[in-house]
Amino acid sequence: MKISRRVFFAAILFTRPAQTKSLEVAVLETFEMNGRTIAVLAHHADPSSRTLFASWLRSHQHSAVKIRSSAGLETTASVFRVRMCFGRALIVLHEPIQIREQDTLTLLM
Repeated sequence: MKISRRVFFAAILFTRPAQTKSLEVAVLETFEMNGRTIAVLAHHADPSSRTLFASWLRSHQHSAVKIRSSAGLETTASVFRVRMCFGRALIVLHEPIQIREQDTLTLLM
């Protein structure tokens, strides 16, 4: 396949950067070790996002994401679908940060 320089540079200059998708989740339970949160159990933040979050979990059984707390702290995490609890996710933080139950987290994918 041959591509002219003009087409190549036009593709680079006029493509839009990938937009970061995000989902908000509500923290149901925190798991702590030495006073720091290392994992959380979460579900959809509001009823309107329930279906979207559940379908995302089904299609991403385990994923690496970046999370942002309501205080603005960010870290990377692994998200696992909890199969026995519909619409629930176990989020294992790669770096412990302070998160409380009933906080809202933003998952950045």
